[in-house]
This record gives sequence, structure tokens and C-alpha cells, in this order.
Amino acid sequence: MVEMTNSKKWGIGSLSLIIAIFSIMFSFTFINGKYIGEHILNGLGVSFPIGIISLALFCASILIGHKYKNDYLAKSGKIVSIIFILLIIILSIISSLF
Repeated sequence: MVEMTNSKKWGIGSLSLIIAIFSIMFSFTFINGKYIGEHILNGLGVSFPIGIISLALFCASILIGHKYKNDYLAKSGKIVSIIFILLIIILSIISSLF
């Protein structure tokens, strides 16, 4: 009987999904009339567009997921980030048309 071994491990690639989820919360979660990203940035005293930070976090998630693709959750984080980047692009195009 052949024993199967699992080659995936927890590592830096596992952060890909965590970063993607944080970026989703940062830019899409709305509390008390502001996005969570605005609450965080106001708490830090920084004035910077949330969309830019969110896209940077999604890109970081894709890069980490691609580089460490043999870790748990790396592929999931990469796919989620790509989906949300496409969603942001599509929504930006649609909003500019109307």
C-alpha cells in the first residue's frame, strides 16, 4: 500500500489569503458612514486613497501567493485577489459610464 504524503505546509504563502481578506475588509466594509480603511487611516493620521492601498494589498497577495505556491492557502489568496481586482476594475468602468 502506498502512503500519500502531503507536500503543502504552513508558511509565508499562507499569508496570501489573510492579506486578501484584510484588503477586502479595508475597502469594502462600511461602518458608521465610513469604510474600515478610512477609520484605520484616520487613526494613523494619514490621508491616502483607500483604493490605492487596497489594490497594493491585493497585488502583494498575488505576488506572495505566486512565489510561495506550495504553501497552504496561497492559491486561494491569489485567486481571491485576482477576482477582487477584476471586480474593482469592472465597477470603476461601470461607474465612469454612468
